[in-house]
Amino acid sequence: MVNKLICILLFLPLTGFCQTITIQGNVRDTNSEKLPSAHIIILPDSLIYLSDEKGNFKLNVKPGALTVRVSFTGYKTYVQSFSAKADTTISFVLVPSVNELGEIIIRSDRYQEQLFKSTRSGTQVLSQKDINAIPVLGGEADLIKTLQLLPGTIRGVEGSSDLFVRGGAADQNLVFLDDAPIYNTSHLFGFLSVFNPDVLDHVEAINGAFPARYGGRISSILDVKTNAEVAQQTHLSGDIGLIASRLYLEQPIVKDKASFWIAGRRTYIDQVVKAVKQELPYFFYDFNGKVILKPSARDHVAISYYSGEDILDLFRDRNGDGDGFLTKFSSGNSSQSLQWKHQGISQWNSQASLIRSKYRYNITNVFEENELLASSDIEDWGARFSMRKDSIGNRKISLTMGTEWTRHAVSPNVINTAGTISELLKSSATSGRVANELAAFAEGEWSPTPRWRLNGGLRTSMVIVKDKNYYTPEPRLAARYSLSENQNLKFSYSRMAQYMHRISNSAVSSPTDIWYPVTDSIKPQTSHQVSAAWQRSLPSQNMFFSVEGYYKSMNQLIGYEEGTNLFLNTDFESKLIQGRGRAYGFEFLIRKESGKLTGWISYTLSWTWRQFDEVNQAAWFPSRYDRRHNGAIVAQYALHKRWFISGVWEFISGSRFTPVIGQYIVFAPTLSGVDLIPVYSGINEVKLANTHRLDLGIKFKSKTEKKFQWQCFAGVYNSYNRANPIGINIEQQPDGSLKYEQPGLFGLLPFISYGFKL
Repeated sequence: MVNKLICILLFLPLTGFCQTITIQGNVRDTNSEKLPSAHIIILPDSLIYLSDEKGNFKLNVKPGALTVRVSFTGYKTYVQSFSAKADTTISFVLVPSVNELGEIIIRSDRYQEQLFKSTRSGTQVLSQKDINAIPVLGGEADLIKTLQLLPGTIRGVEGSSDLFVRGGAADQNLVFLDDAPIYNTSHLFGFLSVFNPDVLDHVEAINGAFPARYGGRISSILDVKTNAEVAQQTHLSGDIGLIASRLYLEQPIVKDKASFWIAGRRTYIDQVVKAVKQELPYFFYDFNGKVILKPSARDHVAISYYSGEDILDLFRDRNGDGDGFLTKFSSGNSSQSLQWKHQGISQWNSQASLIRSKYRYNITNVFEENELLASSDIEDWGARFSMRKDSIGNRKISLTMGTEWTRHAVSPNVINTAGTISELLKSSATSGRVANELAAFAEGEWSPTPRWRLNGGLRTSMVIVKDKNYYTPEPRLAARYSLSENQNLKFSYSRMAQYMHRISNSAVSSPTDIWYPVTDSIKPQTSHQVSAAWQRSLPSQNMFFSVEGYYKSMNQLIGYEEGTNLFLNTDFESKLIQGRGRAYGFEFLIRKESGKLTGWISYTLSWTWRQFDEVNQAAWFPSRYDRRHNGAIVAQYALHKRWFISGVWEFISGSRFTPVIGQYIVFAPTLSGVDLIPVYSGINEVKLANTHRLDLGIKFKSKTEKKFQWQCFAGVYNSYNRANPIGINIEQQPDGSLKYEQPGLFGLLPFISYGFKL
């Protein structure tokens, strides 16, 4: 028998100035799981709406007698008639249709369906379930590792948390955590990201067809949202793994009005090693928290907090007498944001945010009376405001506009020395920099015909720095043409500008990289990107297909003169150069989001080039991020309602480097001998070996009817024990020739984790 569906109607006073009323609410199942993309049909006008990724919906109708019909695949359709006289809040709880479900169905949040119906392309959305299902290093679920398996995104060396998107560098990705920018996304020197999987609601990765509301980087936007729903009851969950453990607590404060959650994570390998009388003086931790307020049916307020840090405290005793080398290192992010969403009675929805974000690192080296201290930090304060209006009835037109401001305060490089080392390396500091970045944007989306959907926008950005101001118009255009109900063609153009740069000697990110704003001599990076995509949806099979091609040109890219050492260099600005880049390629994706078998197959074929007048005789050369082939197969299969197996197979072309191809002899300046001078190939002409890896996992869950839920996840990382190269070692042979070796980092690594929820 069908369980009774809950429908709560809260009538608010009707103002005399409104010609329409607002109906809003959410759609969930009997386990309080959100049901995104649920169909909500309003009769008698036959208006059709979809719930968003959180199961929420909001629509505007004329007062009077209405019939609401709510449907979702695998659930029984609910129909209710009522008279709506004022703004109304409705909560629907849908009951599973057992006969339709068959033996077992795994349902993923169907964000892809919403993207398919929009003008957006080059965008992927991941839910917490997507991230937790994949076997990864140490069994620790990781957002960045999951994104690296999607088309258009190339990872760095083995284990790295870097993202190189459509030919761009790692600093060309703007990463938001609840609207606050995060400048260093990695823990454990790049092997894990800073994002605790327990707190994630959904993640949107935008590689192309950028909406006008996003800007500040030229390659991608990664918008990470944490849980933002008011908790109905207390929830406690946790996970114990080989690398780290984490705990999450969610607690209501005022029923339906206020709640909070807190989450913490720490690696404890230092304590485990200490128990066996050994030392591994490194650990990381992070802490997240959020207060969620709903003072009225039209207002939603969230206050978010994040803090995370990596700490190394290493002492090397030379002779067992307590005298030796001391190295201390710490780096960390902290961010806070206040977000207020308001649903206006005049159909305008507004959102305001205040943010603060800081990243810093400190390095201390002590030997006898000698001390060397190096530090750098960047701190942002900012505010954003936007408004959106959706059309009444057929919802063919929408308009979004807004403005934002960010103040960047940078202390790029500070060196302090003491003792005899100060005679060789003087204390110094790069002058601190302040940059005020401002932007205003507007975009509209409409359907001139049933087959065409257009999105046009303009973002105007500028930055104010000492002695110089830069201004950049950033037009955006996207279009969707429906070949049929389930088949689209999409086109887009985006111009992007970037005013903050990360300066690094390394091909991968390092905690000691330096963030630096534009100056009177360092110009903003800009890009132009065009793309075209074909997309096909098969709703009956819950499958999605996409083929997309893109071309991107980049200007004023940051480089440095050959032989430059950026670390411990407070005069690095004079060594920086700027050049051009281009990238193009094709991306393929097949994704299945529900059923016993879920997952995706992705493949990227890409080319990336660079050109600087000061290097390589001004000739174009392959970028170090040029990795021609990148593919992945990601799958999870339900063996039983409590047993699941998962696997990831990944292939990627080897990263590029510049080898020594010969040597020549010159007389030493003292005439006491000769020197061997190396001869290098063209820049990045040689690549490391291709890499591939298979990760396997099996998950066993408790019975769903139990109040205390638990699961055990075990498996192997790199199951066929192939150590993938992470760099180059050069050894000189007795005959004077050079031998190149490609050392690997990880062989086969088993993992196991235990999670619980109550």
